[in-house]
Amino acid sequence: MPDNRSLESTCRDCRKPLSFHAGDTHAVRCQECFDGFLIARDTDFLESYGQLGVTSRRIVAETCLRALVLESPPHRKVLAMQILEQYVQAAGDMIGLYYALKQRGREPLMRVMLDFKLDRATAMTFFQEIATTPQDEVLRAVGLPMPDQIAAICPSLSKSDVRDLKNNMVQMLGDVKRIGDMGEGVMVALAQAAGERRGGAAITKQSHWLDDVGLRPHQVASISIDEARRTVNVAAISVDEKRLQNIISAIGAMTHVSSTLIYATLTMLQEQARSPRPPHRKRPPGAP
Repeated sequence: MPDNRSLESTCRDCRKPLSFHAGDTHAVRCQECFDGFLIARDTDFLESYGQLGVTSRRIVAETCLRALVLESPPHRKVLAMQILEQYVQAAGDMIGLYYALKQRGREPLMRVMLDFKLDRATAMTFFQEIATTPQDEVLRAVGLPMPDQIAAICPSLSKSDVRDLKNNMVQMLGDVKRIGDMGEGVMVALAQAAGERRGGAAITKQSHWLDDVGLRPHQVASISIDEARRTVNVAAISVDEKRLQNIISAIGAMTHVSSTLIYATLTMLQEQARSPRPPHRKRPPGAP
């Protein structure tokens, strides 16, 4: 018979008793301490991710495009699908970061970002939100000012630092507008591709056996089963270099949005840390 007795351990940080059952995952911290552990490292995580991880999708996509020129047609198609994969992942990184920053202060940023899963609903919601929300409200939602407010909000920054951050944020807002203007068709295609990445997909040379349409010679398809809709999704992509350049350009725009969100957020946090705190005033005796 299974042993259902409750076992005891203690939280690594506060030594509070923790209960678990034999065979269950053994937590090393209580929930409160774990949340504090993550929040205390949010800034370091954001800085480290911004130095390398945020650009990884663009680096891989550009490397695939350079290799594609020298490869045989079948290999070119595989590399083209890798570029599309990086496009989906760059979108997931950007949207996950956006939602994590919106919840900063309420939830550990690291948890929200690493737990984020891009699917049809979240992709559609995000693109519709940035396409219909004024830019100042988008920035305010993630705790950032408009570019022309930076100098007043960050008095410790040098003029060159203010100018650099302002230029990056102006470009970021242009990228956000371009991403929001991509249109519903692109949103649906991205959401579909995201669903395939999560549920498993296969790269195929041809699809006429499935949809009676088939692929052109310069196309390759990724197919996946959508159990909820009881259909088979076919995502076709062209290995035409101009088309792939456009995809990489979109990856670059999303990467710049993510990089600038991190840059601006870290700058605001550093400014807050440098700002002198008002002195604590003691109440005079007898004061209410």
